[in-house]
Amino acid sequence: MIFRRFLSLAVLAFVGSSGLINAANDAAASKPAGRTITLSDFGAEDLAYLCVPNTPPTVGIVLVPDAFGLDAFTKAEADRLAGLGYLVLAVDIYNGHTTTDPGDLANLTKNLNAASIMKTLDSGIRFFRESPKFKVDHIVAMGWGAGATYVFQSSRENRMLDGAITFYGPVETDPAQVGKFVVPLCAVYPENDPVATHDNVMAFQNLMKAQGNDFSAWFIAAPRGWSNPSSKGYNPVEDKEAWKVAVPFLIRIGAEPAKEKKGPSIIDKAKNGIENFFK
Repeated sequence: MIFRRFLSLAVLAFVGSSGLINAANDAAASKPAGRTITLSDFGAEDLAYLCVPNTPPTVGIVLVPDAFGLDAFTKAEADRLAGLGYLVLAVDIYNGHTTTDPGDLANLTKNLNAASIMKTLDSGIRFFRESPKFKVDHIVAMGWGAGATYVFQSSRENRMLDGAITFYGPVETDPAQVGKFVVPLCAVYPENDPVATHDNVMAFQNLMKAQGNDFSAWFIAAPRGWSNPSSKGYNPVEDKEAWKVAVPFLIRIGAEPAKEKKGPSIIDKAKNGIENFFK
């Protein structure tokens, strides 16, 4: 088993492995139960799975699922994170559809609408910023595979976020496309991947550093899909190693002073009003 940090730009060692194990055990003993909600009050008509922790949270996490959709795995991850004390909202990118059939999966991913998914993700972030009941001090977006692509984009541009985590997500090697990311990004990559190769990750990290971005890259000794039992690459041992990266990052973001957040601009509200008018 290989668990290796790769040229990281930010120190994430806030807790040791034993602390994470104890936290996981505590979470298992007090599993919160989630429920399905709609995001209609926050800019999208999509569903989401909300899981509320047993203790008052300071960090909200927006989960964006992989190509399988808002499946049992994604909901279980939301429950697990809520057990660790985080307020979690897993958004639905397929309008209620989930599948494990390869043919259906290919068709669903082929017809993904990037603009629609970004709108859903933005609505999930707005939920934590604008809900009178579920406001938090910090918001982190987290995604796997297909979902990581949209979390990656949000970490570039959504200033309502405080951080982002991608599992087997994208890399960017074009200097013209990197630019300045608005929040810290923690990215966990497969050890051997045809796209996110060591060389590509190194190039991406160097470009991120050159732009002054807060970025950390890690490798896990498993193929992409290591987290989800529905994936051919599922590897529960390495999945635990990946969480030893993600949880300290969450702790780090939660420990930072809360920033003053602004609600949607007049222009954003106008756009929403126009969209609702023409529905």
